[in-house]
Amino acid sequence: MSVRQYRAVSGSGRVDDPSEEALFRMVSGLEGARSGFVVLAPEEPDPRWWAAVSRLGDGRYEVVRRERVRGGPEISVTRDAQGLVRELTGWAGARG
Repeated sequence: MSVRQYRAVSGSGRVDDPSEEALFRMVSGLEGARSGFVVLAPEEPDPRWWAAVSRLGDGRYEVVRRERVRGGPEISVTRDAQGLVRELTGWAGARG
C-alpha cells in the first residue's frame, strides 16, 4: 500500500493522490460560484501549502496558491483548464 501524498477536495467529493486527468475532471466540473472550488493540498493535518481553483462568472478560472513559508497568496486567472491543471500538478509535485 502506498502512502497518500496529496488530496483534492471539492463540493462533489474527494480524490486522494489525484492524477492530472482526475484533477482536470474536478476543475472542469466547476460552474461558477454555485459549485464552489477545488482545493489541492498535501495529506497533512496542517498543510504547509495549498491551492484553490474556482470558476468566475465569465468562465475563467481563478487559482489561489499559498505557501506558509512565502506568506501572502499568489493569484492567477486563466481560461485554459488543461494548462491550469498541468501547471498546478507540477507546482504541487515541486513541493512534495
